[in-house]
Amino acid sequence: MDASAAAGGALRLERMILNAMASGVLALDDALRVVFVNPAAEQLFGASRTTLENRPLGELVPSDSSLFDLIRRVQLAGNSVSDYGVELPLSRNVTHLVDLHVSPLAEHAGHSLAILHPCSVAHRLNHQLTHRGGARSVAGLGATLAHEVKNPLSGIRGAAQLLEPSVAEDERPLIRLICDETDRICALVDRMEQFADHGPIARRAVNIYQVLEHVRRLAESGFGRNLRFEAHYDPSLPEVDGDRDQLVQVFLNLVKNAAEAVPRVGGEIRLSTQYTHGLSVRVANSTERVELPITVQVQDNGPGVSAEIVGHLFEPFVSTKRSGSGLGLSLVAKIVGDHGGVVEFANQSRGTVFRVRLPAYRGGGRARES
Repeated sequence: MDASAAAGGALRLERMILNAMASGVLALDDALRVVFVNPAAEQLFGASRTTLENRPLGELVPSDSSLFDLIRRVQLAGNSVSDYGVELPLSRNVTHLVDLHVSPLAEHAGHSLAILHPCSVAHRLNHQLTHRGGARSVAGLGATLAHEVKNPLSGIRGAAQLLEPSVAEDERPLIRLICDETDRICALVDRMEQFADHGPIARRAVNIYQVLEHVRRLAESGFGRNLRFEAHYDPSLPEVDGDRDQLVQVFLNLVKNAAEAVPRVGGEIRLSTQYTHGLSVRVANSTERVELPITVQVQDNGPGVSAEIVGHLFEPFVSTKRSGSGLGLSLVAKIVGDHGGVVEFANQSRGTVFRVRLPAYRGGGRARES
């Protein structure tokens, strides 16, 4: 074999290795133009190789993103650099949480190789532990407010009701305003108290199909009566190991959140389930691992969530709605975490999707087809 044939064989092997990688790989020239992408990068950007190659990186990623900063540092210093847990905004308002690694290509001056590795479920689970700590803080705050604020408010409401018969008719709306506002504040405190830990979950076998159908019927007869619902269920899913009422609350919150995000005309919400093999997480302070084979998706065709909020979506008091309290999704994260599961969010080219991964009931096999 001559030298040129050997070099050609080595090049083909290098391409095979790059194409087999699960991480997205971008090769960039000195003008930051894409000269090579692997299949994982095509999937990450949602575009084909012919669409991505020979395009300036600025057309694919915002110029103020961390990726540009890392590439500039590599071009200046000539050393490899990395950054972890980076929110990388891509086209069509889609944001991915990735680990970034950028290295210089020694054979080509000014060229660089960027590796974009999507953060693992374990990383997202660790991020949710922070959310659960925030939820406990909310519970403590709720207990304090119940004593220091809620009880005095009840006195104020009672005094206002006693005054109502003695005031003029045209001033009575002010009395009712006082009562309505005190009721609203008390209701907010009650919602915060839901974050309190009430001991271990009363687990049993729960048919997730029945939970989702119950939530869908509630939505269609109430806040989502003008929306279009689609349901795609795997009929052979195992039953969930959990608390039915709490799971209803989780998916009712997610569906209501989706209903408030979609357009008034043409709004769509899609509920789906699937069985996922091989996904497991380690139980805290234990060597035991819990399988999470049940995945439930709540998808909508709304405008998506801004990149500034995506990383904080499950934190208490963070809301995309002007009048929202920011407790709904935080409560979802807490309940799912209490079940040993994981909840994820992603912007998509057409709307958003929430994925809830849950453990299966260990006391039996797969649920009967519904």
